Amino acid sequence: MSDPTPPNERAAIRLSTPARIVLAGIAVLATLFLLLAADLAARLYLGATGAPQYNLVWQPAPKAAKRETVYDRRLSQGLTVLDPQMGYGRPPGGDPATDPAWRWPGFRTSGTEADGALRVAVLGGSTSDPFYEPEWGVWSEALYQRLASGSGPAVVYNGAVSGYSTNQELLKLTRDVRALSPDWVISLSGVNDLSFAHSLRDHPMVSPYQLVMMQTLANKGHIPTQFMPNLVAALRSNTGDGSNLTVSTGMPYNISDADMWRQNIELMNLISQQMGARFHVFLQPAMGVDAAYTKTDAELALYDSLLQSRPDYPDQAAAFYAAARRHCAALDYCTDISEIFAGKTGLYHDPRHPNHEGNALIGAKVYETLFAAEAPRQD
Repeated sequence: MSDPTPPNERAAIRLSTPARIVLAGIAVLATLFLLLAADLAARLYLGATGAPQYNLVWQPAPKAAKRETVYDRRLSQGLTVLDPQMGYGRPPGGDPATDPAWRWPGFRTSGTEADGALRVAVLGGSTSDPFYEPEWGVWSEALYQRLASGSGPAVVYNGAVSGYSTNQELLKLTRDVRALSPDWVISLSGVNDLSFAHSLRDHPMVSPYQLVMMQTLANKGHIPTQFMPNLVAALRSNTGDGSNLTVSTGMPYNISDADMWRQNIELMNLISQQMGARFHVFLQPAMGVDAAYTKTDAELALYDSLLQSRPDYPDQAAAFYAAARRHCAALDYCTDISEIFAGKTGLYHDPRHPNHEGNALIGAKVYETLFAAEAPRQD
């Protein structure tokens, strides 16, 4: 059957090329709008249910260069052990099966556990971390040498880890130190508590690295697709083919850095007593908190470099140490050695860490404060 429409009218309803292009563009835009609307609705749904949300329509593949800065920094420092309580830890510096110094997980041991030996557990951050002994020394080793030569058999368990504040020290004391049956628990702390530098400001018991790790684990349950990631995640959540894992950092704290430091060391003292050990904390020295210390030209350059990246550091350090010194003076198990280097020079490896000579002085001061009076006299 032939088309009754006259040939001239059939030609009239044909679209021109520009018109066809415009209609095609409208169809594409309409499709994109529908996709955007669908993924936006799915994103709102995910947000309402507390699930992770993603970019609209297209989620770029993760790039290694975009990793969290704190994650990269901790890996570069050799902190490759994940810890469910502290967030991270240090792998042994030797083979625990063949090197007696690393026979206890998380501790470097100096000395032998002979009957009657004085047992000392050390906690702290990078200033005390045995990992850095080749770089700037470690005061606990100087303490051990003094104990071994002046006080009889002794063993020192160094559980300090770079970046730990008293928040992590408290957790490690509670969980791990009891197994060592120490006679003494000693903490050198202060710098890492300053301005909550190694903690979440409102959740100081959690380190930034710990939060990154937990978020990474939670996100493993719902790795997004690149195309329409929110819609796919929403569909998966309703079919059980996914995960609604989220991360909680607990109750927020409204407390100053120095008050948090005092709270932690008071708890550490009570816990040490409960396990039959004596506790003592030393408020540590740092460049810039002792006006009587004379910086060398090299130290001055290092300190100036710190101020360029953290111009507020002097004010923050002054406020923290002023309060921490008051707290320390009120506690009979606290000794302020923040000005131990007064009148001296050339004792810092960098603004936060004493060098070998400086750590030797700290070890000697710890010994004199706690153990010199108990050492047997040499006739």
